Amino acid sequence: RWPFVCVWDNHEFSNKGWQSTERYTTARAAQRRKVAANQAWFEFHPARVHKASGPSLASFDPPTTTKAPITRYDEQGIGLEENNLTAINSLIAYRAMRYGRNVDLILTDQHSFRMEEQTGRPEAEKFAMREFLDFYPQEAMEILDAGRTFNNGNPPEIIRMDGIEVPNFRKDGAPYTILGKTQKEWFLKRLRSSSATWKIWGCSLGTLDWRADPQNLPDGITKKWPSRGYAGFGGGDFGSAYAERGEIYDIVEKDGITGLVTVAGDRHSFWAGYSAKMLPPHSFNPVGIAFVTGSLSSPGLVEAVEHAIPKDHPLRPLYLVDRPDGGKPDATINMTMHHGVRSSLEYARSRDIEKARALSNRELSPHLKFIDMGGHGYSTVRVTSRDVTTEFVCIPRPISRNMAEDGGPLLYRVVHRAALWNKGKRPQLEQRIVEGNPFMSI
Repeated sequence: RWPFVCVWDNHEFSNKGWQSTERYTTARAAQRRKVAANQAWFEFHPARVHKASGPSLASFDPPTTTKAPITRYDEQGIGLEENNLTAINSLIAYRAMRYGRNVDLILTDQHSFRMEEQTGRPEAEKFAMREFLDFYPQEAMEILDAGRTFNNGNPPEIIRMDGIEVPNFRKDGAPYTILGKTQKEWFLKRLRSSSATWKIWGCSLGTLDWRADPQNLPDGITKKWPSRGYAGFGGGDFGSAYAERGEIYDIVEKDGITGLVTVAGDRHSFWAGYSAKMLPPHSFNPVGIAFVTGSLSSPGLVEAVEHAIPKDHPLRPLYLVDRPDGGKPDATINMTMHHGVRSSLEYARSRDIEKARALSNRELSPHLKFIDMGGHGYSTVRVTSRDVTTEFVCIPRPISRNMAEDGGPLLYRVVHRAALWNKGKRPQLEQRIVEGNPFMSI
């Protein structure tokens, strides 16, 4: 009754791993564990995927590998050590499924062929500033992401900001990739050749930018933000894979591909918005629409910061505002990312949502229609030959079982609809609140 189409996330092998390298406190080669993870995934999720032992759905038959240091990499960051290559190719999970005339579901693997994430490297630690609650200068993120291609092939030797100097350890490297060369070529070929009305990218990682504008903080709250521009939240997904994401969106625009819809998870939060290569102050040109679904039960950023941010931290209002009745704090992080720091500070002062929205920084997030970093629940996506409709169903925080016949209360239901757009035109998302109050998410 409820068929699943599965692809792995980052916990089946290693939380911060890439290829057959696992990373917990330190990074180390783990080729045998990668093969074992692939086998376990296949045995729990029988799927028509490519594996080294052939097309049978009955068994995996793992290839033999040994643990060995990975010291040489190709231009796309793939480790050339033979056991690494055997491990990551022991199961190829990226694939596509066609559903009638309207849907091409294209699934990609975001973990087996990716480079090491750059902002998480020890050399970049200075950019994660604790006094700014781990805001990360977008300027530095873009330099590290682009590698030797930054500034038309003229990357800086030193990344300098006010009070921060870091040698550009990525100046000779290729642009960061999550998909890897072979998978990306397959993905783009499938996009270009699809005759389906809707090309739905099943991407386990979110693609929408998450950023804030600490450059607009009033003087005197904390030290001055060291960058001229916006802040990100570090790397890890397509929200900060600027070069590779831009390469994909450039081809979508150049080839006149319409009906691109991205559906994702991983962020433990609800997002709806537009797929765009760049945000202001650069040109903003959406080529598709994108959604991220909230988790059913796994905690997200809001739960984390409730425990992590002291009540006397000067920037706590950018994430949370405590309620007079002692209830769970209001999640102003949604407002910070959607409207800006001044909106969140105003809400903390007045508790007037309309006054807070009136101070919205319109350049911050033209790509966002909805964001709820504390939302739990599920999403449905329905398509016709004319439109696509995505509904977010958000439940109260699931910390106790609800035995009601109807499943219990809802916090909100919000629907986003987009009509199929023509070549050369921008997609347009319509938003309708069906039930409840999304509050700071709009």
